[in-house]
Amino acid sequence: MEKRIGVDLGWDNNIQPANGEGCVGKKGLDKNLSLERIIEIAYRLEIKPNIIIKAGDRAKWYLKHCPKDLIDIEIEKRKSWTDTSRSTMWIIDWDM
Repeated sequence: MEKRIGVDLGWDNNIQPANGEGCVGKKGLDKNLSLERIIEIAYRLEIKPNIIIKAGDRAKWYLKHCPKDLIDIEIEKRKSWTDTSRSTMWIIDWDM
């Protein structure tokens, strides 16, 4: 797992648990959940998110999926139109 500070990916990559586990509002997961709990939720999803983000006005968690070779490109796209300085991203390699 790799941690990057001050980066995020686009909005269209969000994944929500179908059963609503940990979800709050229209998008995102409860800010009070631990990173370990977020990883557990992500692991149980059919489409495994490889990106976990803690960001936003209310610092919620977000699960996303992006092909590994496009992550840096998507980060640069996002930086071009919004401030990501308060975001933290974890990149997960489930194949380890």
